[in-house]
Amino acid sequence: MNQAEVRRRQAQAVSAVLALITLTVAARLAGYNGAAYVAAAVEIYALVCIAASGGVSNVLGRILRLRGAKGQYRNAAAMRRNALILQAATGFLGTAVLFLWAEKITTGLFKMQYSSAILMILAPAVFLRSMSSFLAGCSRGAGAELPVAAVDILRQILILIFSVSFCKLLGNYGSKVSRLLAHENFTSMYGGIGIAIAVTLSEVIVALFLLLIFKLSGRKEKRNFQEGMRVTDSLFDSIRILSVNRGAQVGMMFLAVLFVPLGMMLWQKGDSGSDTAALEYGLYLAVYGVVCGIAVGLVWLSLLPMCANTVNLLRKEEARFARNMFQSGVHIGVVQGAFLSAFAIVMADQLGAVFGGEQAALAAKMLKGGGIIVLPAALSLYFARLLILTGKKYIVMGAAAAADLLYVVMVTVLLGTGKTGILSLVYGGMMAGGVFCILLAMFTYRVFRQKMDWLYVLVVPVAAACVAGFTGMMLGKVLTPHLGNLVTMIFCLAVSGALYWTGLLLFRNFREQELEVIPGGKLLNALGQLLRVL
Repeated sequence: MNQAEVRRRQAQAVSAVLALITLTVAARLAGYNGAAYVAAAVEIYALVCIAASGGVSNVLGRILRLRGAKGQYRNAAAMRRNALILQAATGFLGTAVLFLWAEKITTGLFKMQYSSAILMILAPAVFLRSMSSFLAGCSRGAGAELPVAAVDILRQILILIFSVSFCKLLGNYGSKVSRLLAHENFTSMYGGIGIAIAVTLSEVIVALFLLLIFKLSGRKEKRNFQEGMRVTDSLFDSIRILSVNRGAQVGMMFLAVLFVPLGMMLWQKGDSGSDTAALEYGLYLAVYGVVCGIAVGLVWLSLLPMCANTVNLLRKEEARFARNMFQSGVHIGVVQGAFLSAFAIVMADQLGAVFGGEQAALAAKMLKGGGIIVLPAALSLYFARLLILTGKKYIVMGAAAAADLLYVVMVTVLLGTGKTGILSLVYGGMMAGGVFCILLAMFTYRVFRQKMDWLYVLVVPVAAACVAGFTGMMLGKVLTPHLGNLVTMIFCLAVSGALYWTGLLLFRNFREQELEVIPGGKLLNALGQLLRVL
């Protein structure tokens, strides 16, 4: 895992955070009902995109790089041609399926009739995404790794900008339709349609941008086209090679996102698809999902360099240093994840008021009941990435399948009691996420033949997070009536964060190599030198 790969993964994490911010903006513009309608369409769209083009850019780029390094330029050209045919066919098929069956899918699976028009507008984006994956793979094969990595961020920025414009424009039209038909849901539906248009238009621009990168990066290979092997792969051989190589990656991606549509299906089925159910599900995604998702993304950004360093040391057969680096990565994940989990729980009332609007009380309940998910989710990403890089991808798939199954069982049982409501999805996700993290941790520690240092890695950071969280909670109760929710939240974050990190330094809970990779590590190192604890 080289530095280019690390930057690409970090770009993907940043794009995921931007996607969550876009979801929050959508909820503000289209309402929480609109966010739920968009989510139903986007979840189906994402699953179809995974099936049609998931992992194609990585696999195709790796194959083309290997063949280019061996001088097999004709063979590489044949692979590009056959991959283009395959991706065009799968993209067109996915688009046709969504366009023709949009109403049956959204109404039959999610009981959301207002999502069908949104899904139909998203349908062409499947073909465009398939072509973008092909172009990204070709560009990576030609060595244009960083420009392609920037595309993920560009896509989300475009979606955010276009969503604001189209959501407002069509939302105003939807308001007129709602007044005419005396049904307010048309405002949310048309706002969701604006977001779907934004996604499709963004995919057009991204595809054109990738085409430009491909044209610029492919000049050198055109000059070498006359050289190399004369025998080339057939269309069938190319399809087999691509399918086999991306099969495990597609399976992991599919299982990683499957719990989201499963949760919506169970929730809508249990509440008979009512408007209130859609509103609460939109709140669940746009507040609870966004807050916890952004926190996990921030932790994951700091863990990615640790993944790279650990695997690189392992490949150099420096097992002892690799184990130390692995343990440091777990420690960093716990330190950051524990603090953000505690902050989400103790500041739940303020976060709910800032992001939840009129549904602030319900949003606060979600964060209080499931804010702890930040810690196991961030660690799960770390463990899963290490297992994949060490060739244990099927273990990750098995653990993900078990977590999805547990999630379905727990949500079904909790909904059956009729007492927890939308919190069933929160509690079910928390339990499934915890089990997923534990399973991956067991296998990862076994792979590295490392024992858990419970005091250093877990006990001290969690205890410090509890103290910092209690301090933030007390400050929040005192200051909120005077400063308001947003200012209080920022002030408590600063004070409790300073107390937390200083406490960890005083307890000598950091190693030098950890301070080199933690965001703000130089400042912590300077503070530690000042306190004479480093």
